[in-house]
Amino acid sequence: MQKRVLLSGATGLIGGELMLMLAAKGIHSTAVVRAADADNARVRLLERLQKSALWKPELAELASAEAGDIEAPDFGLKASVLQSADVILHSAASTSFKSDAGVYPVNIKAAGNFAGILKSLKPSQRGFFVGTAAVTMEPRGVIIEDMPFAGYANDYIRSKRDAETLLRASGAPFVSLRPGIVLSRGIDDAKLARNMLWAIPVMAELGDVPLDPLAKLDVSPVDFVASAVAEMLLKNDLAHDCYHVSTGEASLTLRALADTLTPSMPGIKKLGMRGPDYVPVPRFARQRWMFAALQPYLPFLTADAVFSNARLRAEIGTLAMAPTPASYLGDMLRTFSLSDAVKQMYTP
Repeated sequence: MQKRVLLSGATGLIGGELMLMLAAKGIHSTAVVRAADADNARVRLLERLQKSALWKPELAELASAEAGDIEAPDFGLKASVLQSADVILHSAASTSFKSDAGVYPVNIKAAGNFAGILKSLKPSQRGFFVGTAAVTMEPRGVIIEDMPFAGYANDYIRSKRDAETLLRASGAPFVSLRPGIVLSRGIDDAKLARNMLWAIPVMAELGDVPLDPLAKLDVSPVDFVASAVAEMLLKNDLAHDCYHVSTGEASLTLRALADTLTPSMPGIKKLGMRGPDYVPVPRFARQRWMFAALQPYLPFLTADAVFSNARLRAEIGTLAMAPTPASYLGDMLRTFSLSDAVKQMYTP
Protein backbone atom coordinates (compact mmCIF):
# COMPACT_ATOMS: atom_id res chain seq x y z
CA MET A 1 0.00 0.00 0.00
CA GLN A 2 1.32 3.45 -0.91
CA LYS A 3 2.15 5.81 1.94
CA ARG A 4 0.15 9.01 2.41
CA VAL A 5 1.96 12.11 3.63
CA LEU A 6 0.55 15.10 5.51
CA LEU A 7 2.77 18.17 5.71
CA SER A 8 2.87 21.77 6.79
CA GLY A 9 4.91 24.34 4.87
CA ALA A 10 3.92 23.30 1.34
CA THR A 11 3.52 26.91 0.20
CA GLY A 12 7.13 27.60 1.23
CA LEU A 13 10.55 26.83 -0.22
CA ILE A 14 11.12 23.16 0.62
CA GLY A 15 7.56 21.94 1.16
CA GLY A 16 6.29 22.82 -2.30
CA GLU A 17 9.13 21.02 -4.06
CA LEU A 18 8.68 18.06 -1.72
CA MET A 19 5.03 17.66 -2.68
CA LEU A 20 5.96 17.55 -6.35
CA MET A 21 8.77 15.06 -5.70
CA LEU A 22 6.33 12.81 -3.85
CA ALA A 23 3.70 13.13 -6.57
CA ALA A 24 6.25 12.17 -9.21
CA LYS A 25 6.78 8.96 -7.22
CA GLY A 26 3.03 8.29 -7.17
CA ILE A 27 2.70 9.31 -3.50
CA HIS A 28 -0.35 11.30 -2.41
CA SER A 29 0.32 14.17 -0.04
CA THR A 30 -1.92 16.67 1.71
CA ALA A 31 -0.79 20.17 2.60
CA VAL A 32 -1.88 22.08 5.68
CA VAL A 33 -2.46 25.58 4.30
CA ARG A 34 -3.52 28.70 6.17
CA ALA A 35 -6.76 29.65 4.44
CA ALA A 36 -10.43 30.31 5.12
CA ASP A 37 -11.55 26.98 3.65
CA ALA A 38 -10.38 24.00 1.63
CA ASP A 39 -11.03 25.68 -1.73
CA ASN A 40 -8.86 28.68 -0.86
CA ALA A 41 -6.24 26.34 0.59
CA ARG A 42 -6.04 24.50 -2.72
CA VAL A 43 -5.76 27.76 -4.66
CA ARG A 44 -2.82 28.84 -2.52
CA LEU A 45 -1.17 25.45 -2.85
CA LEU A 46 -1.46 25.33 -6.64
CA GLU A 47 -0.11 28.88 -6.94
CA ARG A 48 3.05 27.70 -5.19
CA LEU A 49 3.38 24.39 -7.02
CA GLN A 50 2.98 26.00 -10.43
CA LYS A 51 6.05 28.17 -9.80
CA SER A 52 8.26 25.09 -9.85
CA ALA A 53 10.14 23.67 -12.82
CA LEU A 54 8.95 20.28 -11.56
CA TRP A 55 5.30 21.18 -12.07
CA LYS A 56 3.15 19.06 -14.37
CA PRO A 57 -0.66 19.41 -14.40
CA GLU A 58 -1.14 15.68 -13.89
CA LEU A 59 0.69 15.87 -10.55
CA ALA A 60 -2.18 17.94 -9.12
CA GLU A 61 -4.21 14.75 -8.69
CA LEU A 62 -1.76 13.59 -6.04
CA ALA A 63 -1.59 16.90 -4.14
CA SER A 64 -4.49 17.99 -1.95
CA ALA A 65 -4.92 20.73 0.62
CA GLU A 66 -6.64 21.19 3.96
CA ALA A 67 -7.32 24.56 5.56
CA GLY A 68 -5.45 24.76 8.84
CA ASP A 69 -3.15 26.82 11.02
CA ILE A 70 0.11 25.70 12.61
CA GLU A 71 -0.59 28.06 15.51
CA ALA A 72 -3.77 26.15 16.38
CA PRO A 73 -3.97 22.87 18.34
CA ASP A 74 -3.66 19.90 15.98
CA PHE A 75 -2.85 22.52 13.31
CA GLY A 76 -6.60 23.18 13.13
CA LEU A 77 -7.22 19.79 11.50
CA LYS A 78 -9.91 17.20 12.11
CA ALA A 79 -8.78 14.00 13.81
CA SER A 80 -9.74 12.06 10.68
CA VAL A 81 -7.23 14.06 8.61
CA LEU A 82 -4.40 13.36 11.07
CA GLN A 83 -5.34 9.68 11.28
CA SER A 84 -5.39 9.26 7.50
CA ALA A 85 -1.65 9.98 7.09
CA ASP A 86 1.13 7.43 7.38
CA VAL A 87 3.75 10.19 7.64
CA ILE A 88 3.30 13.66 9.15
CA LEU A 89 5.98 16.27 8.45
CA HIS A 90 6.14 19.69 10.10
CA SER A 91 8.08 21.93 7.73
CA ALA A 92 6.33 25.29 8.10
CA ALA A 93 8.19 28.09 9.86
CA SER A 94 8.54 31.83 10.00
CA THR A 95 12.04 32.39 8.60
CA SER A 96 12.77 36.12 8.72
CA PHE A 97 16.16 37.12 10.12
CA LYS A 98 14.82 40.50 11.27
CA SER A 99 14.92 40.84 15.05
CA ASP A 100 11.44 42.39 15.23
CA ALA A 101 9.66 39.93 12.92
CA GLY A 102 8.00 37.87 15.66
CA VAL A 103 9.59 34.64 14.39
CA TYR A 104 10.28 33.03 17.75
CA PRO A 105 6.78 32.90 19.27
CA VAL A 106 5.23 31.64 16.02
CA ASN A 107 7.72 28.81 15.58
CA ILE A 108 7.64 27.74 19.23
CA LYS A 109 3.85 27.71 19.35
CA ALA A 110 3.78 25.61 16.18
CA ALA A 111 6.31 23.20 17.68
CA GLY A 112 4.16 22.83 20.79
CA ASN A 113 1.16 21.99 18.62
CA PHE A 114 3.22 19.50 16.63
CA ALA A 115 4.32 17.87 19.89
CA GLY A 116 0.64 17.30 20.65
CA ILE A 117 0.18 15.70 17.22
CA LEU A 118 3.21 13.45 17.73
CA LYS A 119 1.87 12.20 21.06
CA SER A 120 -1.42 11.25 19.40
CA LEU A 121 0.11 9.21 16.56
CA LYS A 122 -0.55 5.51 16.23
CA PRO A 123 2.44 3.12 16.22
CA SER A 124 2.09 2.78 12.45
CA GLN A 125 2.41 6.54 11.92
CA ARG A 126 5.71 8.45 11.82
CA GLY A 127 6.57 12.07 12.52
CA PHE A 128 9.27 14.25 10.94
CA PHE A 129 10.41 17.78 11.75
CA VAL A 130 12.35 20.08 9.41
CA GLY A 131 14.84 22.07 11.45
CA THR A 132 18.05 23.76 10.35
CA ALA A 133 21.65 22.57 10.46
CA ALA A 134 22.58 26.03 11.75
CA VAL A 135 21.42 25.08 15.27
CA THR A 136 25.09 24.14 15.67
CA MET A 137 27.66 26.43 14.06
CA GLU A 138 30.63 25.80 16.37
CA PRO A 139 33.32 24.55 16.45
CA ARG A 140 34.69 25.39 13.02
CA GLY A 141 35.05 22.50 10.63
CA VAL A 142 32.81 19.46 10.20
CA ILE A 143 29.67 19.44 12.34
CA ILE A 144 27.91 16.15 13.11
CA GLU A 145 24.33 15.75 14.27
CA ASP A 146 25.18 14.72 17.85
CA MET A 147 27.08 17.91 18.69
CA PRO A 148 25.34 20.22 21.19
CA PHE A 149 23.66 23.41 20.00
CA ALA A 150 26.26 26.18 19.83
CA GLY A 151 27.33 29.31 18.01
CA TYR A 152 25.45 32.21 16.50
CA ALA A 153 21.70 32.46 17.09
CA ASN A 154 19.21 34.95 15.69
CA ASP A 155 15.52 34.59 16.58
CA TYR A 156 14.99 32.05 13.79
CA ILE A 157 17.85 29.76 14.82
CA ARG A 158 16.95 30.14 18.49
CA SER A 159 13.40 29.08 17.68
CA LYS A 160 14.66 26.00 15.84
CA ARG A 161 16.93 25.05 18.74
CA ASP A 162 14.15 25.42 21.26
CA ALA A 163 11.61 23.70 19.00
CA GLU A 164 13.77 20.58 18.77
CA THR A 165 14.35 20.66 22.53
CA LEU A 166 10.61 20.97 23.15
CA LEU A 167 9.81 18.12 20.78
CA ARG A 168 12.40 15.80 22.34
CA ALA A 169 11.09 16.65 25.81
CA SER A 170 7.60 15.54 24.75
CA GLY A 171 8.87 11.97 24.68
CA ALA A 172 7.15 11.17 21.39
CA PRO A 173 9.43 9.72 18.69
CA PHE A 174 10.17 11.75 15.57
CA VAL A 175 13.00 12.28 13.08
CA SER A 176 14.64 15.68 12.70
CA LEU A 177 15.84 16.62 9.21
CA ARG A 178 18.20 19.61 9.22
CA PRO A 179 18.99 21.32 5.89
CA GLY A 180 21.94 23.66 5.53
CA ILE A 181 21.60 26.86 3.47
CA VAL A 182 18.95 26.13 0.83
CA LEU A 183 18.77 28.02 -2.49
CA SER A 184 15.66 28.19 -4.66
CA ARG A 185 16.92 26.61 -7.90
CA GLY A 186 14.04 25.72 -10.20
CA ILE A 187 11.41 27.99 -8.62
CA ASP A 188 10.09 30.94 -10.61
CA ASP A 189 9.87 33.38 -7.75
CA ALA A 190 12.06 36.47 -7.76
CA LYS A 191 11.92 37.00 -4.00
CA LEU A 192 12.92 33.40 -3.25
CA ALA A 193 15.73 33.61 -5.81
CA ARG A 194 17.17 36.70 -4.14
CA ASN A 195 16.86 35.24 -0.64
CA MET A 196 20.43 34.84 0.73
CA LEU A 197 21.91 35.29 -2.76
CA TRP A 198 21.34 39.04 -2.69
CA ALA A 199 24.40 39.24 -0.42
CA ILE A 200 26.76 38.18 -3.24
CA PRO A 201 26.31 41.16 -5.61
CA VAL A 202 26.06 43.50 -2.63
CA MET A 203 29.41 42.29 -1.27
CA ALA A 204 30.96 42.51 -4.73
CA GLU A 205 29.76 46.11 -4.94
CA LEU A 206 31.25 46.91 -1.53
CA GLY A 207 34.63 45.40 -2.43
CA ASP A 208 36.47 44.59 0.80
CA VAL A 209 34.48 42.45 3.24
CA PRO A 210 35.27 40.49 6.44
CA LEU A 211 35.34 37.02 4.89
CA ASP A 212 37.92 34.25 5.09
CA PRO A 213 38.54 32.98 1.54
CA LEU A 214 39.40 29.53 2.92
CA ALA A 215 36.22 29.19 4.97
CA LYS A 216 33.75 26.66 3.61
CA LEU A 217 30.06 27.33 3.01
CA ASP A 218 27.46 24.55 3.01
CA VAL A 219 24.84 25.44 0.38
CA SER A 220 22.56 23.25 -1.72
CA PRO A 221 19.61 23.72 -4.10
CA VAL A 222 16.06 23.10 -2.93
CA ASP A 223 15.35 20.36 -5.49
CA PHE A 224 18.21 18.30 -4.03
CA VAL A 225 16.97 18.90 -0.47
CA ALA A 226 13.36 18.02 -1.37
CA SER A 227 14.45 14.87 -3.18
CA ALA A 228 16.52 13.70 -0.21
CA VAL A 229 13.69 14.46 2.23
CA ALA A 230 11.23 12.52 0.05
CA GLU A 231 13.52 9.48 0.13
CA MET A 232 13.80 9.70 3.91
CA LEU A 233 10.04 9.97 4.41
CA LEU A 234 9.45 6.84 2.37
CA LYS A 235 12.04 4.64 4.07
CA ASN A 236 10.51 2.11 6.46
CA ASP A 237 13.42 2.14 8.91
CA LEU A 238 16.01 4.78 9.77
CA ALA A 239 19.11 4.24 11.87
CA HIS A 240 19.01 7.65 13.58
CA ASP A 241 16.50 10.28 14.69
CA CYS A 242 18.44 13.28 13.30
CA TYR A 243 20.02 13.89 9.88
CA HIS A 244 21.73 16.76 8.10
CA VAL A 245 20.36 17.29 4.58
CA SER A 246 23.35 19.13 3.21
CA THR A 247 26.30 19.23 0.85
CA GLY A 248 28.45 18.33 3.82
CA GLU A 249 32.10 17.42 3.42
CA ALA A 250 31.98 18.26 -0.31
CA SER A 251 31.26 21.96 0.42
CA LEU A 252 33.50 24.51 -1.31
CA THR A 253 35.54 27.35 0.14
CA LEU A 254 34.33 30.90 -0.36
CA ARG A 255 37.22 31.50 -2.76
CA ALA A 256 36.28 28.43 -4.82
CA LEU A 257 32.64 29.55 -4.88
CA ALA A 258 33.69 33.01 -6.08
CA ASP A 259 35.87 31.46 -8.78
CA THR A 260 32.92 29.44 -10.10
CA LEU A 261 30.98 32.67 -10.52
CA THR A 262 33.62 34.63 -12.43
CA PRO A 263 32.45 33.58 -15.94
CA SER A 264 28.84 34.62 -15.28
CA MET A 265 29.49 37.48 -12.87
CA PRO A 266 32.73 39.32 -13.74
CA GLY A 267 32.05 41.84 -10.99
CA ILE A 268 32.84 39.17 -8.40
CA LYS A 269 36.51 39.92 -9.05
CA LYS A 270 36.02 43.16 -7.07
CA LEU A 271 35.24 41.11 -3.97
CA GLY A 272 38.14 41.34 -1.55
CA MET A 273 38.01 38.75 1.25
CA ARG A 274 40.08 40.36 4.00
CA GLY A 275 39.55 37.83 6.79
CA PRO A 276 36.94 37.66 9.58
CA ASP A 277 38.76 40.24 11.74
CA TYR A 278 38.67 42.91 9.05
CA VAL A 279 36.71 45.99 10.16
CA PRO A 280 35.36 47.90 7.16
CA VAL A 281 35.14 51.67 7.23
CA PRO A 282 32.32 52.67 4.86
CA ARG A 283 32.84 56.08 3.28
CA PHE A 284 29.36 56.68 1.95
CA ALA A 285 25.82 56.28 3.31
CA ARG A 286 25.01 53.63 0.71
CA GLN A 287 27.99 51.55 1.87
CA ARG A 288 26.94 51.92 5.51
CA TRP A 289 23.46 50.64 4.67
CA MET A 290 24.92 47.69 2.78
CA PHE A 291 27.23 46.68 5.62
CA ALA A 292 24.39 47.05 8.13
CA ALA A 293 22.12 44.84 6.02
CA LEU A 294 24.83 42.17 5.79
CA GLN A 295 25.22 41.81 9.56
CA PRO A 296 22.56 39.06 10.09
CA TYR A 297 24.17 37.02 7.29
CA LEU A 298 27.87 37.38 8.06
CA PRO A 299 27.78 34.77 10.88
CA PHE A 300 26.66 32.17 8.31
CA LEU A 301 29.28 33.26 5.79
CA THR A 302 32.12 33.33 8.32
CA ALA A 303 31.25 30.24 10.39
CA ASP A 304 33.48 27.92 8.33
CA ALA A 305 31.21 25.05 9.32
CA VAL A 306 30.01 22.24 7.09
CA PHE A 307 27.33 19.81 8.17
CA SER A 308 28.36 16.21 7.71
CA ASN A 309 25.91 14.26 5.57
CA ALA A 310 27.50 10.88 6.29
CA ARG A 311 24.31 9.66 7.96
CA LEU A 312 22.24 10.73 4.99
CA ARG A 313 24.62 9.00 2.57
CA ALA A 314 24.35 5.81 4.61
CA GLU A 315 20.55 5.94 4.22
CA ILE A 316 20.06 6.99 0.59
CA GLY A 317 23.44 6.52 -1.07
CA THR A 318 24.28 8.67 -4.10
CA LEU A 319 21.00 10.58 -3.76
CA ALA A 320 22.68 12.35 -0.83
CA MET A 321 25.30 13.89 -3.15
CA ALA A 322 24.39 17.53 -3.77
CA PRO A 323 25.13 19.12 -7.17
CA THR A 324 28.11 21.42 -7.37
CA PRO A 325 27.26 25.14 -7.00
CA ALA A 326 29.02 25.77 -10.33
CA SER A 327 26.07 24.05 -12.03
CA TYR A 328 23.43 26.50 -10.80
CA LEU A 329 24.72 29.57 -8.90
CA GLY A 330 25.57 31.61 -11.99
CA ASP A 331 22.16 30.99 -13.56
CA MET A 332 20.39 31.98 -10.35
CA LEU A 333 22.36 35.22 -9.98
CA ARG A 334 21.50 36.21 -13.55
CA THR A 335 17.81 36.31 -12.61
CA PHE A 336 18.19 39.58 -10.68
CA SER A 337 20.21 42.79 -10.82
CA LEU A 338 22.27 44.67 -8.24
CA SER A 339 19.31 47.03 -7.88
CA ASP A 340 17.08 44.05 -7.08
CA ALA A 341 19.62 42.83 -4.54
CA VAL A 342 19.75 46.22 -2.83
CA LYS A 343 15.94 46.23 -2.56
CA GLN A 344 15.99 42.72 -1.10
CA MET A 345 18.58 43.60 1.53
CA TYR A 346 16.05 45.85 3.23
CA THR A 347 13.71 42.88 3.81
CA PRO A 348 15.97 39.97 4.91
